[in-house]
Amino acid sequence: MLLSGDCIVNESMLTGESVPVSKIPATDESLRALDLTAASVSSDAARHFLFSGTKIVRARRPHEDPNGDAVALALVVRTGFGTTNGSLVRSMLFPKPSGFKFYRDSFRYISVMALIAMFGFTASLVNFIRLGLHWKLVIVRALDLITIAVPPALPVTLTIGTNFALGRLRAKNVFCISPQRVNVGGKLDIMCFDKTGTLTEEGLDVLGVRVVLGRLKRFSTVFEDSGALHAGSEQHDNNSNDNYNDDNNSVLDDSLQSMVRAALYAMATCHTLRSVDGHLVGDPLDLKMFDFTGWTFQESDNGGGGGNGGDVSEDHAGLSPSIARSPACQASETGPVELGVLRSFEFVSHLRRASVLVRPFGQQSGDIYVKGAPECMRDICRPESCEF
Repeated sequence: MLLSGDCIVNESMLTGESVPVSKIPATDESLRALDLTAASVSSDAARHFLFSGTKIVRARRPHEDPNGDAVALALVVRTGFGTTNGSLVRSMLFPKPSGFKFYRDSFRYISVMALIAMFGFTASLVNFIRLGLHWKLVIVRALDLITIAVPPALPVTLTIGTNFALGRLRAKNVFCISPQRVNVGGKLDIMCFDKTGTLTEEGLDVLGVRVVLGRLKRFSTVFEDSGALHAGSEQHDNNSNDNYNDDNNSVLDDSLQSMVRAALYAMATCHTLRSVDGHLVGDPLDLKMFDFTGWTFQESDNGGGGGNGGDVSEDHAGLSPSIARSPACQASETGPVELGVLRSFEFVSHLRRASVLVRPFGQQSGDIYVKGAPECMRDICRPESCEF
């Protein structure tokens, strides 16, 4: 459990996700809600834990202890098979017995037929002895009833059927290392696979950005590069405003420019990217969106990924927030646009959104940029302000 400092960890060995995960120190609130006796670590507490078997990509010492002995301080709370990695290894070494309903029902059928055969064997044996038949004939005739009721070739027949199915699968380049699964596979109607990147080609790109035109109740044209996105209303197709007078057009252009600026700033700041050896790492979608803006990102020097709300106009060498800086081509009259990320709230699965608190350079007030599923965004907005 991480107590001080911050780390970036590759947990692909446990989760299969190749995207590095940021770890932050445990707080008093998280410690009070933590239950170390539970069988597994909850998703909310997992961001404070360094799991056994994972790889630490980067570790930084806390800002309040720059001369400490340790880069980051953590407390061991579980070892051996008690860890997540240990439980995974134990499940592979000692797998739970798997039973198949087909084989269970087959043995039940054989047991019922065996009972019937034993009853018939006993009755026929008594009857043959009463008739005074030779003992060899009595044994042969009585045992015939058992072989008729319980066919001895049944297991062989099942094995031959399974081998025949494996041969047909092998002809289609489908190989099975557990023949028992063939009978189960024959009963499947739907198969669901997870996840993108496992069965599909990795990699994605950004085609462009559209914003909502509230007055027109439709989307704007596609801004295909960061320059067009920065230009905002200048790239808008003015032919779509023919139904409005000049005043309406001016209001619409101002609204469009404001929304485009908000989209650009959100793409530049609302992400979980981290700098490792001079390169940004993080979620591929966040990385592509940030690359599309053409901005640069300077991560906070203090552990935790955010500042304490100090003025971002100060020298960034000391305690400072993470800073997103626009390129020269998008500079304003006062120079490049600088946005200080004062606080970052990473994506939470049950909330389906992520957000950041941002303060522009030289301003006292800040903005909050949020991205997430449309239906969850509608729930936290005023109904009259939603234009979708």
